[in-house]
Amino acid sequence: MSKRNINYDYIARNISSLTRIMVRVYKDKTLVSIYDPCGFPTDPAMLYLDRLFQIDKEVSYYITPYDQFYGIIRHENYHFIVGPTFQIAPSRSQIREYMFELGIRKNCFEQYLSLMLTITPMPLELFLHELCLIYYFVSEKELSLADFILYDSYSDISRQNQKTVEDITPSMAEESYESAPAHGTLQFEQKMLTYITHGDVEGLKSYFSAHSAGRPGKTANSYLRQVKNIFISSVTLVSRAAIAGGLPAEEALTLSDRYIQHCEAFHNPEQVMNLQYNMVMDYATLVSELQQGSRYDKFIRSVTGYIREHLSEDLNVEQMAKDLYVSRSYLSTKFKKETGMTLTVYIQEQKIKKAMEYLKNTDKSVLEISTFLGFSSQGYFQNVFKKCTGMTPKEFRGQ
Repeated sequence: MSKRNINYDYIARNISSLTRIMVRVYKDKTLVSIYDPCGFPTDPAMLYLDRLFQIDKEVSYYITPYDQFYGIIRHENYHFIVGPTFQIAPSRSQIREYMFELGIRKNCFEQYLSLMLTITPMPLELFLHELCLIYYFVSEKELSLADFILYDSYSDISRQNQKTVEDITPSMAEESYESAPAHGTLQFEQKMLTYITHGDVEGLKSYFSAHSAGRPGKTANSYLRQVKNIFISSVTLVSRAAIAGGLPAEEALTLSDRYIQHCEAFHNPEQVMNLQYNMVMDYATLVSELQQGSRYDKFIRSVTGYIREHLSEDLNVEQMAKDLYVSRSYLSTKFKKETGMTLTVYIQEQKIKKAMEYLKNTDKSVLEISTFLGFSSQGYFQNVFKKCTGMTPKEFRGQ
C-alpha cells in the first residue's frame, strides 16, 4: 500500500476557518504554517510552546494558568497546535496579566485585549471532539474522549503527572461515579472551609492546586444533575463558612441564591465546575477584604473590587467615581472614613502586593513590573516598595 499524501496545511487552514481558532503546523518542531483568524501580532502560545512540545502523546490538551486550553496532535514528524480557546471568556485583568507575561508592550494592551476577546469560546468537550476529527483526518484512527490526556500548568510533563479526560468529562464520569467509592470529600471540604473562614485566598489557591476534592456520593441519575447538586451543597457550606469569617449573613445568603440561579441556567457540566471554583474564590476574597481591619460595607467592597479588576491599569479616581456612579469627593471621603486610609495609599498597597507576586513567580525585571503596574518610574516604584515591605524589590526577590 502506498503512503498517503496528507495535506497538513489544508487541514489546518480549514479547521481554523470553521472554528475561528488558531491552528499551527510544525514539522520537526519548525513552524510550517499558522492560521490566525484573530490577527495576533504575537502568538498567544509563545509562553507554552516548550511545554507543548514535551508532550509525547498522539493527542492531548493543555490548560494554562489562565484557563485557556490548547490541543496538541502528533502524527509522524508533524505537530498540530490548536488554540487558545476557553469555555468562559477570561476577565479583563486576567488577560492583562497574561499579556504582561507574554511580553506585550503596555501601549499595545488595548489592541491585544480586544483581539483576545474575539477568540471563539468553546465547551471543552466540543473542543476535544474537534481534536478527534483532526487526528482522524491525518491518521484514519478513531479516538474517544477517554483516550485524551490532560496536562495543566501544575503538571510535571517530564514525569507524566497528568489526568485523563475521564476525570472531568460527563460521559466517562457517569460510568466512574456509578462504581467508585463515595464520600471521600470530608477532609478536603473541612480544609477548604477553614481557608474561607480565615479569608486565606492564596492558601486556598495553593491547596486547590495540590489536592483533589475526592469523590462525593451519587446524588442524581445524570452527570449534569450530579454536578449541579454538588454545586448547591458546596455553596451552602461555603456561604456559612464566609458568615463565620465575618461576612454579613444577608449578603452571604443573597450571593448564594444568585450563584444557584446562575448554576441552574447552565447546560454543560464543565461550566458548572468552572463556576464552582470562582464561587469559592469569590467568598474567600470577600472574607479576606472584611478581615483587613474594617467591616467594609457593600459600597466599599465594590470599590476594592474595582481596584482589583483594574490594578494593572492607570487607575484614575475621577474615572473610578464615574464608573461607580458617585462623585469624586464622596468616593474619597467615604473610603477614608470606612478604611482609615486614602484611596491612593490603598491602591499603592495593592499594587505592591501584586508586584511581590511577580517578583516571586516570574523572571520579569523590576522595570517591567513597575511599568506594568502603572508606576511613573522605577525609582518611585522602588521607594514605595521599600516603604511597604522594608526591603527593595531586589532584596525581596533574593530572599
